Amino acid sequence: MKRLYSTVLSTAAVFCTILCGCSGNNTNSTIAATDSTIATPTDTTVKTTGEKIHINDSTLGEIWITELDGVAKNTLNNANFTSDSTFKYYSENGKPASLEGIDISSYNGEIDWNKVKDSGIDFAMIRIGGRGYGSDGTLYEDDKAIENINNAQNAGIKTGVYFFSQAITTSEAVEEADYVKNLLGSIKPDFPVAYDWEIIKDDDARTDNVSAAQATECAKAFCDRVKENGYTPMIYSPSKELYFKYDLSRLADIDIWYCEYSDVPNFYYQFSMWQYSSTATVSGIEGEVDLNICFTNIADYD
Repeated sequence: MKRLYSTVLSTAAVFCTILCGCSGNNTNSTIAATDSTIATPTDTTVKTTGEKIHINDSTLGEIWITELDGVAKNTLNNANFTSDSTFKYYSENGKPASLEGIDISSYNGEIDWNKVKDSGIDFAMIRIGGRGYGSDGTLYEDDKAIENINNAQNAGIKTGVYFFSQAITTSEAVEEADYVKNLLGSIKPDFPVAYDWEIIKDDDARTDNVSAAQATECAKAFCDRVKENGYTPMIYSPSKELYFKYDLSRLADIDIWYCEYSDVPNFYYQFSMWQYSSTATVSGIEGEVDLNICFTNIADYD
């Protein structure tokens, strides 16, 4: 699987709220986590250039950040975005440079994937499973994941998967990556395996006291294991976690799936996929669904 960043951007090495269905519900739990050792960060010094950057983020408002050293910057030209009544599009030099996608879980119910394909959807990120955010941190499978992957692929839609993590140690993050591999079996995703680690709002969670250094090491451990298992890793996150919870200089070689519900993306660093809506309607899916755009050379997927 090729990395998803656009090959048509000259300098690109070329991404809130919880994903649709990513509530941490563990009613379908199958495996309990057993390791309780907190990860010791291997690098606690964040490397910066020292330059102060002013950002007007649609979620966080006007903020200042210190630029990270060695992390590629966002080179997308916001003037190149267009939209219709349903989707956003991106172009470079007058040529399409994006794919249109959705992300779904069992909460989206029964899906007519042929209608989804006919609506203009190119790819789908499908929840494969997650870890409960209660104290036991039990792993669970999304009970419609394999059905959704197979039916989407049969309809001609490219698929990736995401895992709702609540890892608090690197060993738990590795366990999650291996769990994804076991669930996928012989299925080969076209798109990445995404790590969706989220701060749980309005409820107690096992991750409440995880430090930024620990969160970074867990993300790196998951993504490194995903690579070892033969898939392409990705990190899903809104700007708050990307700016303040992760040290992106430790994760600079991993694609980002960025979440911001706005007309154009405002994230300072490079990202490969953008989740821009959680309230869209797409033929073949009952109710609202998340929309995404992937910045890539379409020829890579012919």
